[in-house]
Amino acid sequence: MKRMAEMRSGRAASPRLSETIESRENRWLKRFRAGLSGERAGERAGEPLRGRDSFQLQGEIAGVEGARLVEAALRSGVEILAVLFSESGARHIGRLGPWIPTEARLLRTTDRLFASASGTETPQGIAALVRPRVGTFDDLISGIPLVLVLAGVQDPGNVGTLVRTAEAFGASGIAACAAGAIGTANPFAPKALRASAGSALRLPIVRGISVPVLLAQLRIAGVRVYAGCPEDVADSGSGDGARKPLAPWEIDWRAPAALLVGNEGAGLPADVVHSADAIVQIPHAPHANAAHQEDSRSESLNAAVAGSILLYEAARQRGLG
Repeated sequence: MKRMAEMRSGRAASPRLSETIESRENRWLKRFRAGLSGERAGERAGEPLRGRDSFQLQGEIAGVEGARLVEAALRSGVEILAVLFSESGARHIGRLGPWIPTEARLLRTTDRLFASASGTETPQGIAALVRPRVGTFDDLISGIPLVLVLAGVQDPGNVGTLVRTAEAFGASGIAACAAGAIGTANPFAPKALRASAGSALRLPIVRGISVPVLLAQLRIAGVRVYAGCPEDVADSGSGDGARKPLAPWEIDWRAPAALLVGNEGAGLPADVVHSADAIVQIPHAPHANAAHQEDSRSESLNAAVAGSILLYEAARQRGLG
């Protein structure tokens, strides 16, 4: 990299000095390539950066790409390590420049080199490396808690959608947990971040806590836990048939509450469902040709759709709109 004077562009000019990246082997470009592909930024970047170029990798480092997502990151207050833009992406710097912290690196490269690091098919020419906040259990239970617990939700798109919906409907935070051997997709991975539209950078997210430990902590904090289950699972697969599942509107979501959403295929483990205070399920309309089918119910809802419906009911009871 070499220091250059303030760049000149036909549409916008950078309000501060930037540095040019001219090689595919540049260490910062490698870090962007790792971050935008979902790897930990820096793990495959070769020799560690030193001095002003260095940053610790103990915390999560995420790559965000595209003008809207970079703007969301800049406005969220998370730590910005570096912003990278290309020739075609320079038009965004005039608008976003005032939000870029002075301690963050501002890096310029060619469209070709940017594309080599990009995680999208049609790069917009601007990206950032950020360090997301580390959420805590106390963050989850602030105010009147409404906690979304993702237990083994594997699809990054579903995770991102649920994070975005949780923020929109006033959730206090999210816990991303494993359900047995099934982990939840990283909310800060590129696809999940894009699906969340930046909500993952604003909403408290706790990772690395086991479901049993979390449920015990929620119980001590006076938070009631509701296990979201499809009708077939709630009726036969939970091993807890003595309890009548509740419809979403039969729950008092105005009290401190946590909603468990499980794996797309397997749902929630039976022991987790049994540990919940109640089971909640969304009633389905019968098939149009129910008379000709053994099971007259429609297919269970996608995890993101079901979780969004339940979060909306909670928000409605809490006075949304």
